[in-house]
Amino acid sequence: MKNVLVTGANKGIGLAVVEAILREQVQYKVIMGSRDSHRGSVARDSLLAINEAWSDRVEVLELDVSSNESVSSAREFIADLGSEHASPLYALVNNAGLGSGTLEQVLNVNTYGVQKVCVAMAPMIEPGGRIVNVTSASGPKFVTQCNAARQKFFVDPGINWSRLSSFMEECLRRAPAEFSSLGMDAESPYGLSKACANSYTVYLAKCFPQLFVNACTPGFIETDLGKDFLGDRTPAQAGMKSPAQGARVIMKLLFDSPGGSGHYYGSDSLRSPMDRYRAPGSPEYTGS
Repeated sequence: MKNVLVTGANKGIGLAVVEAILREQVQYKVIMGSRDSHRGSVARDSLLAINEAWSDRVEVLELDVSSNESVSSAREFIADLGSEHASPLYALVNNAGLGSGTLEQVLNVNTYGVQKVCVAMAPMIEPGGRIVNVTSASGPKFVTQCNAARQKFFVDPGINWSRLSSFMEECLRRAPAEFSSLGMDAESPYGLSKACANSYTVYLAKCFPQLFVNACTPGFIETDLGKDFLGDRTPAQAGMKSPAQGARVIMKLLFDSPGGSGHYYGSDSLRSPMDRYRAPGSPEYTGS
């Protein structure tokens, strides 16, 4: 069986993706990355309560994406899954995310965490395999509020990790209220982190041309993270979707034929721009 690693897999969209793979892709095994191994085991048990036959196709891996040591240990575990004739991984889903906290905390999970895991795992993915970075429409919305020069930075096809990390380090030296000095009108650590993760996806696709590397938003989903953005609204008033609905775009990027690499997709599984919001159901973005 081919292996798919899903980070943040013990709840929400991550857990929904794991269940969808187990239901729909019988030739694949899922490695459930979970920051807390106990919570991962509880989540695995909830899946086996649905279908005990999945027991040999789902495994828990303790993985804190913000920890170098944890990512290194996880890499060793994944490497041991390979053989002389087969790569350890078919795909990686970077789903682990943090919705609120300090700028440093949010960037450490949502952007630096994605980069750490990709550096560790991407070289072990088989040719033609997939990387799906679960980002958010908050990323393009954040970019829209930047000045022209900063917008150009976020969508630059020549972006690299050195430039991106230097920019984030500069952001960390300033309070969000001072973002205007960097060409950003918004003060959202979450939106900034997701805009950076989208930009990193563009760079990562160039680093691994043998893979399909894309980012997507699952939409406004009824998860612990999604509820951080509800305000005074109920989930119904906010039009939140279920985690299972949010998993559909991820499943498409994992198992269908994507239209390229280094792109960002909306929750309706259509390509979207990284510098402005495209509402689900509106025409697909066709830009470069």
